[in-house]
Amino acid sequence: MRKVMTFAVLTFVALAVPTAGMAVNVSSSDGSGTQTATTKYSNGAYLDGTLKSTSGNPVYYSGLVVLNNCGDVNDGRYTGNVTSQSGQGAGGTVSAPPPILPPCSLDGEKARVCRDKSGQPDPCGSWSALIPK
Repeated sequence: MRKVMTFAVLTFVALAVPTAGMAVNVSSSDGSGTQTATTKYSNGAYLDGTLKSTSGNPVYYSGLVVLNNCGDVNDGRYTGNVTSQSGQGAGGTVSAPPPILPPCSLDGEKARVCRDKSGQPDPCGSWSALIPK
């Protein structure tokens, strides 16, 4: 009986410990990386991770705030340019204008990789999967 109780208590403790969010892969033909929601806010999150350029051209992350019962908010660029082909840290805040009022509610965030093209529209890859809370 004591072994069963010890197992139950340890299982509860292990499940109760907060863990970092899971990383989501983000990619396009111009670059790739991962993003994790490291800090959550009532209107968005701070996303952090890595980013690398496929061929040395400047790339950056663009963010989307996903809302329930309302239109999503494209927050645009949230990192500086990265030209490293081996990857480097890249992150920033993705948020909607506060407050988010009912019937709207925050579902999470998505990211995509864009290439910075001077004097032209920046081509971007598709939106990532929803970044877990």
